[in-house]
Amino acid sequence: MIPEDRRREILALLEERGYLGVEELAAKLYVSLPTVRRDLAALAEEGSVRRVHGGASRVDTASFDWPFDLRHRIHLEEKRAIGRLAASLVEDGDHVFIDCGATCLFMARALDPSLSFTALSNCVPTLQALTSFRGVTAECPGGNFLPAHAGVFGSDAAAYVRRRRARIYFASADGLGSHGGVSLRSRLDMEVKRAMRDQAQTMALLLDSSKSGVDCYYRMFDLDEIDILVTDALPPPDLMEALGQAGTRVLTPAP
Repeated sequence: MIPEDRRREILALLEERGYLGVEELAAKLYVSLPTVRRDLAALAEEGSVRRVHGGASRVDTASFDWPFDLRHRIHLEEKRAIGRLAASLVEDGDHVFIDCGATCLFMARALDPSLSFTALSNCVPTLQALTSFRGVTAECPGGNFLPAHAGVFGSDAAAYVRRRRARIYFASADGLGSHGGVSLRSRLDMEVKRAMRDQAQTMALLLDSSKSGVDCYYRMFDLDEIDILVTDALPPPDLMEALGQAGTRVLTPAP
């Protein structure tokens, strides 16, 4: 395993467990203790992990902007369940916007292959998934492509979106709080998200339950801008009450 792949695996393990010792990481990755220590030192230097005695812990998930590759590998079962439920909202002949998010990618993969519709997304993996459906017209906005985030961003991309209209916008986020609304760790794609929301009749927020009750640094949308929340488990009571007052419909997979 090359260092880059090994370090991504370390990040995924820490996201699941919170803390792991050097010896346990070495055993899980089948590498030596010095190799793990070098990997942790490199990850700590870039701010991805926090070194502690004998191992490492994850950083505050409300402030760290995880690369797309890692986000795609955590909370997999929750993302798949949300994706399947969200995919059922797409209708034949639709025009949809799809955010650059890992859960949105699972939604794209779960779409009914018999449907014919037009989809605009700034997420390259999502566009690749859509090309497997013969009835789908997939459109990508022009802009700045950032490989680590697997998407196209910036004012040019937002301007492109604003020349389109959609019935439904499938959105992603890093946090959802009763007071903070929909929030993000990074302002990277705020322009594109704002354009997609403004140009869509309905917004469906796809959010796994680990992000419920989380308020990140950048506030993106107010609760009353969310028409539908698709999640794997009901949010905490205070957030459910706030969503109800905002008129948001909450969908969860059948047990």
